[in-house]
Formats: sequence, C-alpha cells, structure tokens
Amino acid sequence: MSHAPTPVKKAFTLIEIAIVVALLGILCAIAIPAANQYMATRAQAVMQDDGTRLGTAAQAYFAETFATEVTLKYNAKTGKISAPEEFQMLNGNRISEGYTIPEELTIKRDSPDSFQLKHPRGGIYTFNDKGFLTKTEENPVEE
Repeated sequence: MSHAPTPVKKAFTLIEIAIVVALLGILCAIAIPAANQYMATRAQAVMQDDGTRLGTAAQAYFAETFATEVTLKYNAKTGKISAPEEFQMLNGNRISEGYTIPEELTIKRDSPDSFQLKHPRGGIYTFNDKGFLTKTEENPVEE
C-alpha cells in the first residue's frame, strides 16, 4: 500500500515579510508629506474663495444699507454665518468649517486690512473689504 505524499505548507519567510514592511514604510514616507501639502494647498484655495464671497456680500450689504461695517457671527463647527438679513452670500451664508477666527467677524468699509481668515492648515489670509487678498502668512506644513 502506498500513501499519498503529505502536502508541504507554504508560508512567507521572515525576509519576505520584512521586505513588504520596508516597502510600506517607504510608501508612507512619500505619501504622508504629499497628502499634507495637498491639504494645505486646498485649505488656502478655500480660504481665498471664502474671503472673496464674504467681501462681495459685504459690498452688496454696504451698497444696500449705507452702513460702514457689518458684524457677522461664525460657527466654526458648521461654517454657518449669522448676519443681518440684508447680508446675503453667494451659495448661502456659510463658509468652510474649521477656521480659528473669533465668533464675531467685523468687516469695515474701505479698509485695506478689513478681516482675516485663519486656518490651522492654510495659515492666515488678510482681505480688504471687497474680498481681495492683501496679505498672506502661511503656516509651515506639518509632516
């Protein structure tokens, strides 16, 4: 009587596992800084858009009410802007969430440095009352 040969179990060797772990480490070392840079660039673009929308809405508010400033309340968790009824932003009274700005934001008419938007990833952007970017202080990207 002959017996069938016992199948040999194949497994990964320690060297093969070490090579895979090393390759994953290299990929992470490349991907994480690139992802951080992408998120910072995206935050900066969103800040510019939000600043422009705020400035445009402020100009319309000033023209309609003849006011010299408007005070807005900002909810950092939702991005919602509470403002006087005449203050209407394009796409609703909302900007991105996560800014580290005071709850009250005042936009003054004819001011070169009217308001700032600060974001942990994007830095600090200063806008005039028309929503044009006047000064940028970028945060170093955390790696």
